[in-house]
Amino acid sequence: MDKLSNTGSFGRLDLPVLRSMLSTNRLGRAPAWDNELWDCIDSTNNRAAELFTQGAPEGVLILARQQTAGRGRQGRTWISPPDAGVYMSFLLRPSKDRTDLPLHTLACGVACVKAIWECAGLEVGLKWVNDLVVSGKKVGGILAEIPSSQDGRAAGPTASIPLVLGIGINMQLDLSELPEELKDRVDSLENLAGQPVDPNLLVSSISRHLEQTLDLLASGHPAEVLDAWRLHSVTLGKHVSAVSGTTEIEGLAVDIDQGGGLIIETATQGRVTLHAGEITIRNSDGTYA
Repeated sequence: MDKLSNTGSFGRLDLPVLRSMLSTNRLGRAPAWDNELWDCIDSTNNRAAELFTQGAPEGVLILARQQTAGRGRQGRTWISPPDAGVYMSFLLRPSKDRTDLPLHTLACGVACVKAIWECAGLEVGLKWVNDLVVSGKKVGGILAEIPSSQDGRAAGPTASIPLVLGIGINMQLDLSELPEELKDRVDSLENLAGQPVDPNLLVSSISRHLEQTLDLLASGHPAEVLDAWRLHSVTLGKHVSAVSGTTEIEGLAVDIDQGGGLIIETATQGRVTLHAGEITIRNSDGTYA
């Protein structure tokens, strides 16, 4: 891991600039604990988990200009070239039961949709459970993880549950440098918007909208978050093929339940609810992508 960065230039992540833009009460404003910006790190989620074991309070924000071991769900690699995207993680300590944690992924998706619209003018769709897509191409993803160590004993109520919420958003990818299998499947905000997007403004906007959606969950109003997710969903109403563990399911994605699970209407099993797994959406030619 390279040393911490505290300053940058126009178009790059910059902690003092970001600090001046933040309008949150908690996220990015952890008491007596500094946010971090790394020139290069293995994974911001790994660093957030490490800070948890050191007793970091809720709200700590870890940013990186490059990740060498960024990852998505199911252990997939998240390509994180230098200054090509926003790579960020928050350490949260929600007080709800673990069964509520999938809602945090959906809440984060809603926050990212609103922030990207504000900063880039792009309408982003939400593919269950954690993908951010524009015109069928992935521009970002969310990875919620519970740190395996239970040694974090710092700030916050003792009953709180540690949760690392990671966000990766492609800002200015050079598509010609991507592996062939990804070139038709991913894109970046600046390519799609046709103009520069300030990463500091985007992080600030995500932080603000995420705090608002997390407040709704904490105050017992998950329905508002779920309705917002439904509004931006590119999954509901589509025929999907889903894989969960060793089980494969095909059917129509009809809704999400109160815990964030995807409800699929199948021809042979009736309605089946997925709480984890991977889905592909059927194209107009009958293939799945």
